[in-house]
Amino acid sequence: MKKIIIILSIFSVIFTKAQSVKEKIADKRFDNLEFASAGEMYEELSRSKHAKIKYHVRAGESNLMIGDYRKAQVYYDKAYASTGMSDKDLYNYYQVLKYNSNYTKANEVFSKINNNEYKLIRDNINAKKLNLEELKKDSSNYTLNRLDINSEENDFSPFVLKNELYFISSRRNTSFSGRRYGWDNSYFLDVYKGFIEGNAVKNELGASDGMKTKYHEGPLCFSKDGNTQFISRNNYTDKKLKKDKDNKVNIKIYSRKKEGEKWTDWAEFPFNSDDYSCEHPTLSSDGKTLYFSSDMPGTYGSLDIWETTLENGNWTKPKNLGQTVNSEGREAFPMLFEDEILFFASDGKIGLGGLDVYYTVTGSDDFFEAQNLGYPINSPYDDFGFFATTSSTGYFSTNRNKDTKDDIYGFVCKRPIISASIDLLVLDKESKEVLANANVALIDETGKPAYQGTTNEKGEIKFNVIPGKGYKIKSTKDGFKENVGVLKEEDIASMAGKKKEVLLEKKIIGLLGLIADADDLSPIEGVKVTITDAFTKQVFMSFTTNKEGDFRHIYKDKKVGDDLSYIIKMEKEGYITKIQPVDITIKKEGYVLLHDYLNTKMYKIKLGADLGKMIDLRPIYFDLGKFAIRPDAAIELNKIVDLMKQNPNINIELGSHTDCRGSAASNLSLSDKRAKSSAAYIVSKGIPKTRIAGKGYGETKLVNDCKCEGPVKPTCGEDVHAQNRRTEFKITKIKP
Repeated sequence: MKKIIIILSIFSVIFTKAQSVKEKIADKRFDNLEFASAGEMYEELSRSKHAKIKYHVRAGESNLMIGDYRKAQVYYDKAYASTGMSDKDLYNYYQVLKYNSNYTKANEVFSKINNNEYKLIRDNINAKKLNLEELKKDSSNYTLNRLDINSEENDFSPFVLKNELYFISSRRNTSFSGRRYGWDNSYFLDVYKGFIEGNAVKNELGASDGMKTKYHEGPLCFSKDGNTQFISRNNYTDKKLKKDKDNKVNIKIYSRKKEGEKWTDWAEFPFNSDDYSCEHPTLSSDGKTLYFSSDMPGTYGSLDIWETTLENGNWTKPKNLGQTVNSEGREAFPMLFEDEILFFASDGKIGLGGLDVYYTVTGSDDFFEAQNLGYPINSPYDDFGFFATTSSTGYFSTNRNKDTKDDIYGFVCKRPIISASIDLLVLDKESKEVLANANVALIDETGKPAYQGTTNEKGEIKFNVIPGKGYKIKSTKDGFKENVGVLKEEDIASMAGKKKEVLLEKKIIGLLGLIADADDLSPIEGVKVTITDAFTKQVFMSFTTNKEGDFRHIYKDKKVGDDLSYIIKMEKEGYITKIQPVDITIKKEGYVLLHDYLNTKMYKIKLGADLGKMIDLRPIYFDLGKFAIRPDAAIELNKIVDLMKQNPNINIELGSHTDCRGSAASNLSLSDKRAKSSAAYIVSKGIPKTRIAGKGYGETKLVNDCKCEGPVKPTCGEDVHAQNRRTEFKITKIKP
C-alpha cells in the first residue's frame, strides 16, 4: 500500500510538472498572439482535473480572437461558473454572448462590470437598451449576395475603384511559400482585386505593384482619381518586423502617388509609431481629409477613429472624432461616402453583436451621434468593412457564414440607405426674395445645435441629418423675426433632392388701422386716410383702405419707446368725415393697432342722425339759468365746427333739451336761448348760418318717463333726469 501511495505521489508530481510546462508554453504562445495554438493548449488544460479559472478564460479569449464564438462561450461559461473573472474577461464574455445572440445573459454579465474603463459602454447600454425590432425594421429593404470571389479563408474590406474591387484576403500567399500567421493560423493578408461585372465580381487575382510584403497588408484606399493610394501594413521596415513593449506588431499607414505610369516609393504616414497602430485609411474626394483608426494616446478604447487634414502639404495633428462616434470599445474600418456620411464598425455601442456597421454625418463642428445600420447588414457576428458604391448599392464584410471565415457580400436597396442631405432655401415671407447670410441652426432632440451655418448669396444652405430623428430648424437674420420650424423624422427621407423653403417675416415697427361701418362693423373699402404730423402740421402719409378695410405703414426710423403724435383724417363719400388727434407710445415690435387708440368706426350720412353721438361729444354745460357759452362748452362745440367744415354737404339742427324740473314755459325759453347761443357760436367760427339752426325744446321731448306734471309725480334719480338734459346735432339736409 505504501508503494502505491508513493507511486501516486510521484505520478501527481509528474502530472503537475507536465501541466506547469504546458501552461508556460501556452502562456508564451498567448503572449506572442499565437491564439490558434495557444487556444488548443488552454482547452486541454481546461479539461484537466485541477483546471484553473485562467485556463477557462484564456481558452475562451483565444477562441474569441480567432472568431470561434461558440467554442469561446463554452469556456467562458466554465469561468463564469467560478469566481475571479476580471472586468476585461467579463466584457469579452459579454461580447461572445452577443455574438451568439444570447442578449439576456449578455446584459446580466455586463451588469457585473465595475471598472471605469468600460463606463461609457455600460452607460450606453443602460440608457439605450437593445431594441431588436428597431434594428430589424428595414430588413426588407435589402437584398444580400455572397460574392463568388470569396475563399475558405478571410476575405474582407472591399474598396471599389472604377470597375475594380480591391479586397484583403488570407487565402494562400503564393509569393512567400504559404507562410501562416500565428494569430489564427491563417495565411498572411494580402491585397487582391476582382472585376465588377453587373452584380458579380469575377477573375480575382493578387494585386502586385508593390502592394506585398512578407506580412499583413490592408485595408487600403485610393483617391477619387486613383492616383493616390493609402494602405495599412505591419510595422515591417528595412526587412525587420518591429514589436512594441507588449510584443505586439503594430500597423502603420503608408501612401504613394502615381506619376505617369509608375508609382512612387511608399511614404510613411507622419503620425505612425512603433508604440501604437494607425490603420484603415479612408480619404475625402479632394484628397485633403483622411480618416483612420488608431490606438494612439487620447483613444477612448482599444481603437478610435481619427481625422487629419492636408494643409500646405502637411497633415495636421490628428483629431479624435469624439464620443458621438467613438466608444471604449473598438471603432475601425471607416469609409467616407460622398464626403458627408462616415460608415464604420464598432463593438462598443448598442448592436446585434460583435462588430456592427454604424454611420454618422457631419454637423457644424462634430459628427452626429452614430446610428446602427440595422439588420441584415448587421448580424450577431462581425460585420465591418462597409463600402457604399451608391446610396443604394455596395459591399460589406461579415463572418456570419459559420462554414467560412470573413466573407464579402454585395447589397442592393429598394430605397436609399440613408438620406443625409437637406437643402434649405431661406426667403423673405412677404417679397419672396432670397435672404443671403441668414443664420440657420439645426437643433437635435437634446436641444443642442447639431449644425450651424449661414445661407449663401442664393439664400441656400445644405446640412446633414440622421434619418429617423426629428429636429427643429431655427433661422434668424437681422431685421427679421426668428423662425423655428419642425423637421419631422418621417419627412426627411422624402426631402432628398428637394429644397425646403423657410420664410422669414420682417421684424417691423408699423402702423395699422382697421376702418369699419359703425352700424354693422363691416370693413369699409376705399376710405381715404390722411395722417398729419401734429407738430409740423405736414401730411405724413396717406392711404386708401383695401377690401379688408385696413391701411398700414412700416417705419424705417422708429424704435420701441418712440412717441407718435398724429392727426388722422378719414373720408369717404356717403360717410361722415372724421378728423381725430392721437398720441401713441410704441411699446413693442410689430404693428401699432391704431383702432386700439381711437375710434375708427365711420357713420353713414343719413337724415336724423345725431352728429354728437358720431364723435362721442361730451355734454355741453351752462351756468344755472344762463345761456352764455362756457370754455368747456366751447371745446365740444369746436368739434361740431370741425365736423361741419369736414362735411360741407350737410345742414344740422342744434336742439337743446331740459329735464322736467321747473316750469315748462321757462324750460322752453331757456333751452331755446341756449340752442340759439350755441348755433351762433358755431356760425362765429365760420359756418354759414344757413347750415345750422338752433332750437330749444324744453321738456317736450323727454327720453324717459320722468315727467314732473300730472297727478302722479315720478321719483326719478338725478342720473335719470340727466338723460333728458342733452344737446343734439341732427342732420336736417344732405346736399348732393
